[in-house]
Amino acid sequence: MALGVLGVLGLFGVDLLGAGQFSGIGPAQRLGLLAAGAVILLGLTLLPLGDKPA
Repeated sequence: MALGVLGVLGLFGVDLLGAGQFSGIGPAQRLGLLAAGAVILLGLTLLPLGDKPA
C-alpha cells in the first residue's frame, strides 16, 4: 500500500518539477496512476487479514 502511495506522489512530484515540456497528466502518467491505485486497493483488501501466516 505504501508503494502505491509513493508511486502516486512520485508521479505528481515529477510533474511539479517539470521533467518534461508537456504540462498535465499524459497517457504514461495516467497508466502509472492506475497501477499505483491498483496497488493501493490490493493493500487495502489485505489489511483486514492482519499478520497471519499463510
